[in-house]
Amino acid sequence: MTTTTTATAARPATAPDARQPRLVHALILLVASGLTVLVTAILGPSLPAMQAHFKDVPGADFLVPLTMTAPMLMMAGLSVFAGELSDRFGRKRLLVGATLLYAVVGTAPLYLQSLTAIIASRFALGVMEAVLMTVSTTMIGDYYEGTRRERFMSLQTTVAASSAFVFNTLGGVVAEQGWRAPYAVFALSLLLAPLMAVYLWEPRSRASMSAAQLSEDGQAFRPGLLAFICVLAVVLGVVFLTVPVHFGYLFGAIGVQSPSQIGLAYGVNSLGVIGGTLVFGWVLANRVSVAWQLVIGCAAAAAGFLLMRGAADYTTLTVAGLVNGLGCGILLPTMVTWNMRELPLSRRGVGVGAYQSGFFFGLFINPVLVVGLEKSLAGTRAAAVADVGVVLLALGAVALAVALLRRGR
Repeated sequence: MTTTTTATAARPATAPDARQPRLVHALILLVASGLTVLVTAILGPSLPAMQAHFKDVPGADFLVPLTMTAPMLMMAGLSVFAGELSDRFGRKRLLVGATLLYAVVGTAPLYLQSLTAIIASRFALGVMEAVLMTVSTTMIGDYYEGTRRERFMSLQTTVAASSAFVFNTLGGVVAEQGWRAPYAVFALSLLLAPLMAVYLWEPRSRASMSAAQLSEDGQAFRPGLLAFICVLAVVLGVVFLTVPVHFGYLFGAIGVQSPSQIGLAYGVNSLGVIGGTLVFGWVLANRVSVAWQLVIGCAAAAAGFLLMRGAADYTTLTVAGLVNGLGCGILLPTMVTWNMRELPLSRRGVGVGAYQSGFFFGLFINPVLVVGLEKSLAGTRAAAVADVGVVLLALGAVALAVALLRRGR
């Protein structure tokens, strides 16, 4: 773990670009990375109606939820390759092309009649999302440096959490028009692609380096550190999806069945995530080391999980969700900026992609892991969630030991 948040792993091997990013560039890249939340946020309310439509299809109870998880699996498997392509061949054309195709495959269920074909389109969507998330994140790292980069990285999570809050609400309204209707929202990327083509420029990357520059820049690459960060990204993925997937079950266990009350609690958790990202970007990023950022984030997120185990009423459980969201909002940009800071320019795309692959793999395995804990060890869903909190506490303790050791030096 690095001791400062402003250190850089390597100086760029090419001359600085004279162009300076403006607000429009930040908005384009932040919105591009936020498109991926559409999958889980806007489609959820329409799944029961979709399952009723395909009730005669064998295995529909398993296949319909797969329309939401299939993109996550593709992002877990392909983000690292998307990053490698962006390093080798450049970023802008890849990003614009994926944004256009995102609309094509995203809206395909509007007219596809077969559940199998719809699922295939969801896998294709995951490919586009792997490119969108990886390349847009990498380009934020290309366009910005130092504290500005870290604030924009925190805003990336802020935009994603805010989008989830908005689209969760919008999804219920749109789903009233039929289970196919929410898929029309994926066409929004058609508005974004022309803005990318006009405003974004191709940043420096491995594709523009000479052999000598590539050799010099690559000396700063530490694959062992990247592998360690990616392992932590898997853990973070499991942590981050725990509330979105299991919060409703925890409310059901204490007798709260009202969808509006549960929805409000989810909204409070999202506000916690937003608050955590702002705390990171404007308080922690340039004041404390990565180790201390991890200590604070792990402590808050773990406290939320542990509170959930003992919560016996609506208010306590909702507050637990808020506390956990605050911790997750700190952890997400902490990990992304730490990873970005350690990557030399020539490996930035593949390094960001590897991190994204680890994170989305953690998202994908969360339901199996938490339910497995419930069945084999914990006994209840709340206890299984608390076990995730214990793992976070252990990680925070290691980070604390590193922070104190480095301070002693």
